[in-house]
Amino acid sequence: MDDNAKACEHCGAMVYADTKFCPQCGRFPVMMHMCPLCKTISAASDSHCRQCGRMFEPGGDFYEAPKKR
Repeated sequence: MDDNAKACEHCGAMVYADTKFCPQCGRFPVMMHMCPLCKTISAASDSHCRQCGRMFEPGGDFYEAPKKR
């Protein structure tokens, strides 16, 4: 496996670190939270919004980037 390759967090396909869209599922390969109140994007590992402090729903509030067409 290439040192710059990793698994897409949505479908598990191998993608390069600079990939903007997964070739398998068409999504941005890194899962992120989007706060429903202030619309700030945060890391999937964050438990609270870094902008307004709202707690993320466990397993939810994930940002769905537009799929590649």
